[in-house]
Amino acid sequence: MGIRLLTGARLAAHDRFMTRVARIVVAVSLLLALVCAATAQELLSFHGRVLFIAGTTMGFAPDSGSSFEVDLTQVAQSSYDFLNNGDSVTVVGYVSRDGNKVIATSITPDQ
Repeated sequence: MGIRLLTGARLAAHDRFMTRVARIVVAVSLLLALVCAATAQELLSFHGRVLFIAGTTMGFAPDSGSSFEVDLTQVAQSSYDFLNNGDSVTVVGYVSRDGNKVIATSITPDQ
């Protein structure tokens, strides 16, 4: 059993096959990167009470768990401008990259 060199048509067919494999590997890699990025930005929902609002930051105490700060920069001011300390709300958002706060995408007061 010896080594056979690829020449002519066999070399061209092998080259096309390897190009196709490389394209599939790149496509799968890009898809995995997009899925990982989307997972990192997973939207979460929290129900609880407003502790304070200072500028574009809200202190929030969820019904279960420890209190945390909510970044309000991605939410229209009209959706939180009327809130007071102790108001019951639902915050939807994602955890910041540093994990220190939730970046709100919506705030809905209880009625």
